[in-house]
Amino acid sequence: MAQMSHYIRGTTGQMRVILKSANTKIFRALLSIASAALLIRVMGMFNQVVITARFGEGAAMDAYFVASALPIMIAQLLGSAIEASVIPVFARVRTREKAEQASILFSTILNLLLIGAALLTVMLFLFRGQVIRLSAPALDPLRLAMASSLTPIIYPVLLLMTVIGFLECILNTEGQFGWPSYTGLLVPVTTAIFVIFLGKSQGVVMLCIGMVVGLCLQLGAFIVRVRRSKIVYRPIIDLRNAAIGSILIAAWPAFLGGLISSASPFIDQIFASFLSTGSISTLNYALKLISVPIGVIFISVGRAALPYLSQQAAMNDLNAFRKTMHFYVWIVGIGTTVMSVLMLVLAHPLVQLLFQHGAFTAEDTNRTAVTFVGFVLGLVPMSFSFLVARAFSALGKTRVLLFISIYNIIANAILDYIFARLWQSEGIALATSAVYFGAMFILFFLLSRTIGRINIFSPPPEILAFLKKLNLFPGLGRFMLRIGIVIAVFSAAIIGILMNDLYTLRISLGSLVMLAFLRYRYALLITWMVFDVFIGSTLSIFNGNNFDTALTVPTLLLMSVVPIAPAFKRLPALGVLLLYLLWVFAGIGVSQIGTSAFLTIWMLRVNYVAVCVLLISVLTTRRRMMGLMDAILLVSLFVALFGIYGFFTHHNGIFDPITSVFRIFSVFSASPSLALFLSMGIPLMMYRTFTLRGPLRVAGSLGVLVLLVALALTFTRSAYISLPVSIIIMIFFLPSRKMKAGLFGSIFLLSIIVVLLATVGNVPLFQRFFNQDILTLNNRTYLWQALLDHFDATNLLGNGLQASNILLTRLQIGYHGVFGTAPQNLMLSTLYDHGIIGVILLCVVFLTLFVNLQRGIRRATLEHRLLLAAAMAVFVTMIIQSFDSEDLWNQGICLYFWVIMTLPFVLYWPVEQVAEVEDDVADRPTLPKIPTAIGREQASILTMPGAGRHIIHSKEITYGG
Repeated sequence: MAQMSHYIRGTTGQMRVILKSANTKIFRALLSIASAALLIRVMGMFNQVVITARFGEGAAMDAYFVASALPIMIAQLLGSAIEASVIPVFARVRTREKAEQASILFSTILNLLLIGAALLTVMLFLFRGQVIRLSAPALDPLRLAMASSLTPIIYPVLLLMTVIGFLECILNTEGQFGWPSYTGLLVPVTTAIFVIFLGKSQGVVMLCIGMVVGLCLQLGAFIVRVRRSKIVYRPIIDLRNAAIGSILIAAWPAFLGGLISSASPFIDQIFASFLSTGSISTLNYALKLISVPIGVIFISVGRAALPYLSQQAAMNDLNAFRKTMHFYVWIVGIGTTVMSVLMLVLAHPLVQLLFQHGAFTAEDTNRTAVTFVGFVLGLVPMSFSFLVARAFSALGKTRVLLFISIYNIIANAILDYIFARLWQSEGIALATSAVYFGAMFILFFLLSRTIGRINIFSPPPEILAFLKKLNLFPGLGRFMLRIGIVIAVFSAAIIGILMNDLYTLRISLGSLVMLAFLRYRYALLITWMVFDVFIGSTLSIFNGNNFDTALTVPTLLLMSVVPIAPAFKRLPALGVLLLYLLWVFAGIGVSQIGTSAFLTIWMLRVNYVAVCVLLISVLTTRRRMMGLMDAILLVSLFVALFGIYGFFTHHNGIFDPITSVFRIFSVFSASPSLALFLSMGIPLMMYRTFTLRGPLRVAGSLGVLVLLVALALTFTRSAYISLPVSIIIMIFFLPSRKMKAGLFGSIFLLSIIVVLLATVGNVPLFQRFFNQDILTLNNRTYLWQALLDHFDATNLLGNGLQASNILLTRLQIGYHGVFGTAPQNLMLSTLYDHGIIGVILLCVVFLTLFVNLQRGIRRATLEHRLLLAAAMAVFVTMIIQSFDSEDLWNQGICLYFWVIMTLPFVLYWPVEQVAEVEDDVADRPTLPKIPTAIGREQASILTMPGAGRHIIHSKEITYGG
């Protein structure tokens, strides 16, 4: 055992040395490539400054970019395929076999590339008209003719770039990184010379000639360097070589995998051709700027790391592979994040300094800067995508890149189509960034499934050791960070005071409130419950004071630390609701209410999901759950009493034009909205009453009576129907016979009282059921017919958020001088606003919610089952009343509905419950743990007389006393 332990320690030490050596070699190669890439990008920027000053943004540059787009993209794709497939195979042949075999393999691949690239160049030239139309289908005749005239000069770059890329990979395999990288300076330098001296007289054609001449010079330099590496070229093609088959198998998925980087600019150009003249140039100039960090940071890292990652993969040393990836993910992330922040801050000055000369105007600067910012936002995910793609190449799993490329093309095209219509060229840039975010998540997920968890969120030991060396004074870093935050806050405050002192004061006070909410999450939830119904209500004090912002911002910020997946697992309907809201967001481009109003409404609805997620994680005790429930019920009682007061004073209500009865609406703008709000509160008040004892239970019963009276004074037909139905359904799910009998008796007695009031007391409770508009449901059917007449099933995204309201307002459909401005039907409004898919998703939301409640009722018992029954009653009420209203999305209703639906699924209720209960709730799960402090008295509340003797077999139950 001692010898074995010694052997293991020795092996571990050797592996550390090997890993450290690999990281050192990669870092040295990285320095060579990055320094050369930096010089090339600097010269490229100089070249771009010369080009923009000479030609600006216009038809000539659009034609050049269109003509050069496809050959350059194909060359880049071939280069990425060569890099991914040739380097691992050639490195293996060079290491394990004789030099002669390596020369034969080198010659065979080079000859195949020469023949293939030459044939492809000829094909592109013969079909140049079709190629240009493919690159820019909406190009006007002038730019189309100019682009066609440039193709004979620019198309040879495909052959030159392909051969240069292959020779560079061979030299990198030989460990030569500096010389191949620095020869790239020849292309921008030569191009700039041609443009400076001949561009004014000969035009943009000199740009093409300069590029071809520079590539020829670079190729000559590579040929010299390859000959010095003792790699012998032979005019042969050995197709029987086994290595050729391996390369071809790995090359075609890698070729398509290269679309991760190369297809986006090409697709962007296709959609930019439909925009105004100069948009193609704007995109390409912004891409030239973004190519600086692309070349300096992550392409350099990818090229430097690939040979060594290939060696580690060949040795099947996945542990070293993971550590190498972990280290360079952090290196790339830190470098790219710093550069992204700098470029975001300096975007406009940078474009102005570099490009605003000669023919490049100030308007061109503004448009290019905004487009550049759109690309910068996706720089970090772009860099990670490149690095992880190289890891898959080293592992030989290049098929993964094929699937990512398919996603990349489809997602890019869809988002380009949507965003270009909204924000022109800057929208195309934002679409590209969004695509890279998706690709990053997919690639990291697949890599972790392939090699194991990388722990990318924990810093690697090398970085921690480096930071410890820099930390000369303990606490200095934290002190400097605090000083930086203080300086930033004071700077922002000074700027704000100079611009708008009152608004700055409101922001500062609001920031203190939001910081407090971030610290005290339960207080945030209570505040939501107390104030949400009043925001946007008839009470003016709650309007225009940014209450929404003060509550929404901390709620959404908390989503970065609150576990979301467990919440969706407890209540899957929340996940489906979020999916529906994402579909609604897809219609932002067709919405008629404007982007700002759309985002405000949409973010508020997303915030309801966030509140429910927070609710699940915060309500871990009975006291917290009951406190939040009491807050909802107190608000409901205030709204009800305010409405009853308005009935006697004839305020906050309206006389019905047909029956002449006064219908209250309290803090809402319509009686049906108030009726729906009260209908949700009544089952919850009944549940709370069942959990109380003595005088408190009497107070709860009075609360139910107050809510019922206020509901009756709304004279809302759908509420009169939905409430009894929902209460009857609630009775069926109660956990004991005595509860069922008691509630049923109460409902029966209340029904008798209502009938007596309507008949003997002549209270017009049911008068609206017997008037002349009953067949048209108060003329709602005319509104529904108008929506169906204007509905177009081919609009998959529908007509946009609140489009149905806009349509009905324009049509002016009404009766007795009252015009309908809302669809008054949840499903029809969703169908018109968000299309067939939108209404299907909403139906799935309700179906999932019903299944969640029904499964919970089957498994729960006693108090938990009682709460689930109350939630089921609220659910039924919402379904019935949504038939003639769309108040589900009313701000004063939607949040409370989803909170009530979430209460039975909070963390207070354990997921796994096992119990055997006698009587009519046998074989049901147990109650959650009841703290000892509640005592024997509270336990007796839950085991009510007549409910049967309860035998609990669960370690979760500890009754006090």
